[in-house]
Amino acid sequence: MFKPLSRLSLALVLMAVCVAPALAQQAQPDLYVQVSYIKALPGQEAAYRSYLTTTGKKVFQEMQAANPNFLLWTSAEMMYQGMEHGSDFDFVGASVYAGTPPEPGANNDAIIMKATGMSQADLAKKLSAMRTILGTEVLRYRAGTITPGTLREGDIRVIGRVRVKPGMGDEYYATAKDVAEPVMKARVAASELKSWSIWQRVFPAGAATSYDSLNVTYFKDLASAIKGLDAAKGVEAFAKTHPGRSYGAYVNNLRDYSELQQRFVMQVISLAERAR
Repeated sequence: MFKPLSRLSLALVLMAVCVAPALAQQAQPDLYVQVSYIKALPGQEAAYRSYLTTTGKKVFQEMQAANPNFLLWTSAEMMYQGMEHGSDFDFVGASVYAGTPPEPGANNDAIIMKATGMSQADLAKKLSAMRTILGTEVLRYRAGTITPGTLREGDIRVIGRVRVKPGMGDEYYATAKDVAEPVMKARVAASELKSWSIWQRVFPAGAATSYDSLNVTYFKDLASAIKGLDAAKGVEAFAKTHPGRSYGAYVNNLRDYSELQQRFVMQVISLAERAR
């Protein structure tokens, strides 16, 4: 016959029942992306592209194996360069982390030796003969439809650089998360696009910088990217996800909160994703 629980035992049981769901519901760490803007040296475009799709991919796969917070790496090649200042890069590398990204210049000698058979210093010397890094930045994920296993090499990535109007940051990101995200999830489910996300620029940032936020959209091919999203379907998706709300007010709010600065299109040529 079972003995009745003591007051202490009962308290511990109740505590366990209450704490377990709380632990399960703990907030996941913020996602951050390190972005590198790269210019191939004259005559080295093909060599650098080949490196990214072979040796470079192996290096980042080994880095993901060594760091459980390193979720995704992509390298994309610009498709249309344009003439505007700040668009003179050929390739864009993006590394997504759960939590704070690692410090720049970390010692990855053992990882690189395993992936390439050469030291970190020797690899750096080899890369310096093929490309130069024009700049790097860190951004924080604020809203989106990110789902592991969605992206593929060959996907088309459209980047929108957005300037958030003074004092409108909270409103802009709240609208992205609470209003735009459900709409875009519905449009992804309808196969209109592959993925959509909004990233807040962390470093560098401030009034002297050219933009505050990145709007990132992935399409399955160039034709879909050039055509863009169907505005009528956007109205339909908004009505379904936010019944009774005004689509016109939503669009006007976005205009009040932000302004598009530049848009780029590029193709993912190499990708490494951590299994989750």
